Amino acid sequence: MNRIGKYELMFIGITWLIIGVVATRVIAADIGILAKGDKCSEVVKVCFLLNMVLFSLIKAAFAWKDVLSSNKFYISIRLLEVLFIHVAMIFIGVEELANIILMFLVLVTALCMGRKFSFVLVGYSFLLNIVLGMIDNFYLFKDGFVVIDKVVKDFPYIFSIHLILFLLAVLCSWFYSDNNKNEQQNRKLFMELANRYDQVAAAQEEIKVQNGKLRDANYKLEEANKKLMTSLAELFTLQQITQAISSILDVDDLLKDVNDIIIGVMGVSSSTIICYDDKKNRLKVHTTNVSKRNGLIVLNDNINCEKLMEVLKSGDPVIENCVNAKDYPFTEGRGIKSLICVPLITKSRNFGLVLVEHRYSNAFDDNNLRLLNIIGQQVGIAMENVELYQRMHELATVDGLTGVYNRLYFQERLKEEFENAQKEKYDLSLALLDIDHFKRFNDMFGHLFGDKVLSRIATLIKKSLRSDDVIARYGGEEFVILLPRTGIKEAYYKVERLRELIAKTSITDGTVTSSVTVSFGVSSYPELSSSESELLKMADDALYDAKESGRNCVKIAGE
Repeated sequence: MNRIGKYELMFIGITWLIIGVVATRVIAADIGILAKGDKCSEVVKVCFLLNMVLFSLIKAAFAWKDVLSSNKFYISIRLLEVLFIHVAMIFIGVEELANIILMFLVLVTALCMGRKFSFVLVGYSFLLNIVLGMIDNFYLFKDGFVVIDKVVKDFPYIFSIHLILFLLAVLCSWFYSDNNKNEQQNRKLFMELANRYDQVAAAQEEIKVQNGKLRDANYKLEEANKKLMTSLAELFTLQQITQAISSILDVDDLLKDVNDIIIGVMGVSSSTIICYDDKKNRLKVHTTNVSKRNGLIVLNDNINCEKLMEVLKSGDPVIENCVNAKDYPFTEGRGIKSLICVPLITKSRNFGLVLVEHRYSNAFDDNNLRLLNIIGQQVGIAMENVELYQRMHELATVDGLTGVYNRLYFQERLKEEFENAQKEKYDLSLALLDIDHFKRFNDMFGHLFGDKVLSRIATLIKKSLRSDDVIARYGGEEFVILLPRTGIKEAYYKVERLRELIAKTSITDGTVTSSVTVSFGVSSYPELSSSESELLKMADDALYDAKESGRNCVKIAGE
């Protein structure tokens, strides 16, 4: 509600109070408390008062709805009110109360509309008072001269009342002027505040939008960071595996290192690498960090379960975050709640499986499965490469006919063992042997039988040697034996037993059967020789002496 509405409600309240006083007087007159002789009947007074109340109610409704803020409507209402007040003053006989209402009306008008309209309203009231007074007097006296005389007598009183109203309008108009200026300033301040509020609201809305964008950007950044961290972990893991692949050429060492990497990167409770034996169609635990005896027994005894064999045959990895021991019997009693199993396969063959386990449910997600699957693919390729390397190594170091090392490998091994013997100061013996009359086998029975003789003798000697001893094919029918940590006497007896074993052996190929003898020459470091080349030369010289001595014997260098 605006300022005009507030003033009007105050004025309406005063008006109702005065109407109440007038109504009391009318009722008192009606019951004889006051003297008779009112100018109109009590019925007319009551009707007039009811109309005034209705008019006040209508104006109050307009005030509540801010309709009075319209200047034209306000002026019309105000002129009509002045008319009602003068009618009440002259025809009902409530002159004192009517003047009080008129005073408040001028005061409110001056405060609401200012000096100009309040002066007009005072002048309008003055003319109404004179005109209605003349009508009332004419109605009473029916004589024009009397009416004029009455008006002249009442003029000083009417003029003085309206002079007071005029002065009140002047005084209140000053308040209106100051109030209007303050209101304009307040309105200006309010508009500025409203503009500032709109600007702040717009800024807040913009901040909300920007905050929303920042939240979205932050969320995307967090997701990108997660993916980046995952990618970095994968790259780090693959880098470690690649280093292991490039530096380790032994399957056992390779799988052990890969298993350690998986445990470190994935943070699992246990990791196991399982190898597949395609000849027996069975799985076997190769490497695992399961250390408890009961857990190892359960794992080894139940590793050939249906679920794992399906993974191996189909090549499809499996992830299980709620493990049922009935489906995975190797987890029975081990407290395993989640697992991932991926195959180690290549295009050429199935090598086995990688099995990671955790003691918590829902421990793994698709990212873990994808990472372990990548590891499985890399390890499968690495195992295939190791096998290829071992085959190439065998082709490069092993004699294809006899299955023992060739001369090139023996030269490298002799150098290595001789250096170790010098550093650690242990004996190193070397024996050269030659098959007696080998040419005769080829000439009499053919080269295939000769190859049979070479292969059989190499097998006999290989089976009779220690794991640290080395046998190699040195020439056509010559073999060389390296005996680390063996003195000359021990070497002699060992070689003599070999000679006797070979002499007692018959070699059969189809319908052809023949016995074979060999001759040995033995040397030793540091008893007989002082260098690698001297060790080999002295054994060769001793072999020559054995042949000169009738063959099928053992000769020690220098004897």
